[in-house]
Amino acid sequence: MFRVGDRNEFFTIQETYMKEGFKGEQLLRVRLQMTETMERDELLSALHINAIGYFPMVRRHEIHRPHGMEGARGQFLLNYCVEGEGWCETDGQRHSVKAGQFFIYSMDKPHSYGSHVGKGWTVYWVRYGGRLAEYFSRGFETPTFIKVGSDSSIFTRQRIFEEMYRTLSDGFSTDNLCYASSILFSYLASFKFLPVYRQAKSNVVPEKGREIQLVAELIHYMEENIERKLSLDDMSDYLGYSVSYIYLKFRKQTGMTPLAYFNSLKIKHSCWLLRKTSLKINQICYKVGFDDPYYFSRLFKKVTGVSPQAYRQSDSMARTPFTP
Repeated sequence: MFRVGDRNEFFTIQETYMKEGFKGEQLLRVRLQMTETMERDELLSALHINAIGYFPMVRRHEIHRPHGMEGARGQFLLNYCVEGEGWCETDGQRHSVKAGQFFIYSMDKPHSYGSHVGKGWTVYWVRYGGRLAEYFSRGFETPTFIKVGSDSSIFTRQRIFEEMYRTLSDGFSTDNLCYASSILFSYLASFKFLPVYRQAKSNVVPEKGREIQLVAELIHYMEENIERKLSLDDMSDYLGYSVSYIYLKFRKQTGMTPLAYFNSLKIKHSCWLLRKTSLKINQICYKVGFDDPYYFSRLFKKVTGVSPQAYRQSDSMARTPFTP
């Protein structure tokens, strides 16, 4: 834990990486005792971030707070599972949490949650407070699904999260806190007003021909599941066509197999993360659904011609990343 510069004198930042916590995790916290300082600010008093994080495929993640979290009165926790399974419990009721579900708890009330021991889970989470925090949180104590569909914008939501995290990782100045708070409004609105968010963000354009529609729909499905490990069977189940039909039509339209194209999208997103964030390479590896950083680096070099480290350090950062 360390204190950031003079302009951030009221705040403390903590980051935990592979050696100290879960592999590939991201974690930033504002000290709880400084909440009063934020609540005196005109904007931050309405909505502010107290902590934010990302845990990839954690199998031993379990939190029990039988009396709520001390010092977190008026704060809420949004926990969004994008892969794997877990559970949550409040008011004496236990619920399973599956990939694509989120829940929001009041931090000062008794609650517990954790990952499925056998399967683990990948979660994005943010703890927030302010006078409007309860407004965005009501009604989501029970896990709620965000399903992938032709009008879903899960990938866009994850980029909103990355922008919040990147802003705070640059320091907890008042400007950074206020900008992250402004983004938080948009992030929470994407959950509370899900149908409107999907309609506003949707890029669905009517296409002619079943084959073109199939390929466009499958690419969208890949983008929405960029952090997962998809198989051809998963793609077949989603589209409702046989594996062989999807394979042949996709390769005919794109010149690539579905899985090769999916990997190329993962590398494309990795390029964006390398350019736009300060995440370590092992963290980016997990963010795009790979368990092995060495395999990720080899694949990255095979697709782009350079290693992730070389890409980040080179002038190619300023150029548009390759398009599959």
